[in-house]
Amino acid sequence: MSSQTHTTLLERIRDGADAVAWDEFWTRYWRAVFNFAKCRGCSEHTAEEVVQDVMLTVFQNRQVFRYDSAKGRFRDWLGGIVRNLVNQRRAKPAERVRAAGGDGQNVLESAQDPHAPADDVWQQAFEESLLNVLLDLVRREVAPETYQAFELVALEGVPAAEAAQLTGLTRNAVYLARKRILQRLRELGESYRSEGRLLDRVKRALASAPSADVECSLTSWMEQSVPARGRACP
Repeated sequence: MSSQTHTTLLERIRDGADAVAWDEFWTRYWRAVFNFAKCRGCSEHTAEEVVQDVMLTVFQNRQVFRYDSAKGRFRDWLGGIVRNLVNQRRAKPAERVRAAGGDGQNVLESAQDPHAPADDVWQQAFEESLLNVLLDLVRREVAPETYQAFELVALEGVPAAEAAQLTGLTRNAVYLARKRILQRLRELGESYRSEGRLLDRVKRALASAPSADVECSLTSWMEQSVPARGRACP
């Protein structure tokens, strides 16, 4: 996903009635926020609240915030917001921090600091979140047996002959499934086009994904709190 894609999405969410844009924003970034908060020492419950804080900060200030691409990357801008709200949560663990009015705007404004040091933890959480989104997209594009073959061979290390028996595909089709899905991931994520360790990054991204219970809990909150259309809980 290019920086232009992120910027266009931000322009769309300025319209509070654009439920599709909010759903896209949520789907792309909530995992990154949750995982970063956990890595910074937050409990699972507090990490969920940080996700809520971030989403409400952007939603409640959607008419006034501006992301300036000339000052840096979108991921760093969003990371600044997340870091500020994580710090607030950790400094005031007994209080429910809600970024409303001027406080929320200050969080957004202070996030875009071109001199802020890079945060490797946030960078990794952001990348893993986007990879999970891309995997979901690819999963919906291909036949179920094709994606299953990719999972078995590429992610679980199952021999191609065994994967062929399990999926009903030929051995050649199993190899093609692996190649096709990795190629599609590179097409969708421009930063992976020359990446030689994409498969290892996919495995780490899948391992970092929050539990289904966490996703269900946060998706339910999102549906009730902001105009988004989350996925139904299983």
